[in-house]
Amino acid sequence: MPVWLGVTISFIYGAVIGSFLNVCIWRMPRDESIVSPGSHCPNCNTLLKGRDLVPMLSFLVQKCKCRYCGAPISWRYLSIELLTALYFVVTYLKFGIGVEGVVYALFGASLIATFFIDLEHFIIPDQLNIFGIAIGLVRNGIGIATGADSQFVNVLGLNIPQSIVGILACGGAFFAITVISYYVFKKDAMGGGDVKLAAAIGANLLLGPAMLSFLLAVVIGAVVGVGLIAAKKKSRKDYIPFGPFMVIGAMVVMFFGNVLTNLYQMYLNYAGFGGM
Repeated sequence: MPVWLGVTISFIYGAVIGSFLNVCIWRMPRDESIVSPGSHCPNCNTLLKGRDLVPMLSFLVQKCKCRYCGAPISWRYLSIELLTALYFVVTYLKFGIGVEGVVYALFGASLIATFFIDLEHFIIPDQLNIFGIAIGLVRNGIGIATGADSQFVNVLGLNIPQSIVGILACGGAFFAITVISYYVFKKDAMGGGDVKLAAAIGANLLLGPAMLSFLLAVVIGAVVGVGLIAAKKKSRKDYIPFGPFMVIGAMVVMFFGNVLTNLYQMYLNYAGFGGM
């Protein structure tokens, strides 16, 4: 397939998925079905027709307003559709159209929804985390079925699928942090959604890269938190959701994990620890 055709198809698919993510981002925090009723204007409740649902184009043609009642439509809808479309293009260019490319495209889509929901509502819907875990298990299962290398991790003499190890280790680590912080500081350091998101990331990135993504999340979160406090946008007592930083860390590792690992190894060699 010519690259231009792959890019075009990826962009279109991404835009369509982005349109669906807008539905998820609006309805999931409100415990509404993402299937029924059909897409409608939240202001006048008019069911939208096909011409109203063309990703990005409908928004621009209708000049950011509902066709039926004239209520303004948030630019977030266009932004998420465009962001998802571009993400699918980058995923195609990086991983192609094989199993890995499809898995990272779908998992990344769930991460995009997670980012915006947690940022606004301070929750991560279980549906998104379960979907992410399922994708990781399916990917690992396909690898096992096709005889691909390195699909198992030897733990105490037992060969356990990598995705299972990632789920248990990453989810378990975050659960332990939650329990310890509650007893030490008498408050939750993170919610149950973060624990499940860690398990989903572990299922897809596997143990080593997942842990690297969590480290990046902590660093990015600390920098942003200090910046918000310095700018007086937040106080030390304000809650800042950790999920968005986990999403950023996971995406960075998905696309640049090998680069970061090589840079770290170069640092160790330079510092004289390369032989350890």
